[in-house]
Amino acid sequence: MPEMRRSPTAALPFHTQEGLRYRDVDPMGHVNNSVYATLFEQNRVAFQSEPGGFCEAEGQIAVLATQTIDFLREMHFPGTVDIGLGISRIGRSSFDFIQEITLEGGLIARGRCTQVLIDEGARTSVPLSGLQIEMLNRWLVVP
Repeated sequence: MPEMRRSPTAALPFHTQEGLRYRDVDPMGHVNNSVYATLFEQNRVAFQSEPGGFCEAEGQIAVLATQTIDFLREMHFPGTVDIGLGISRIGRSSFDFIQEITLEGGLIARGRCTQVLIDEGARTSVPLSGLQIEMLNRWLVVP
């Protein structure tokens, strides 16, 4: 399990750390671009597992609708990355994450994604509850 910390001084309020693995390296000698998506995913899963992060109600799941990644610098093994997360938009049944990967204090990548809350059985979107909106508002940042 990654070490979790919330930093009141960081631009993004929720953080996890992940160790880079030798297997993440591609033939060109840097961490493969597909690993960035996995690092962002691990960070979102940790956020959604954290008490006070975000919680689906019985019969609901949050699914990924869109994801974009801006690759700013190459990343090399070994190292431990810091992944930051904040909520940048709250809609009727969806919400947006903004995320950043840093290594040794340098910004490596930025990510944005939208998750939609759906009914697990019907597979259709459902509105966020007042409690869910309140939970997300705690992590709201201006992108």
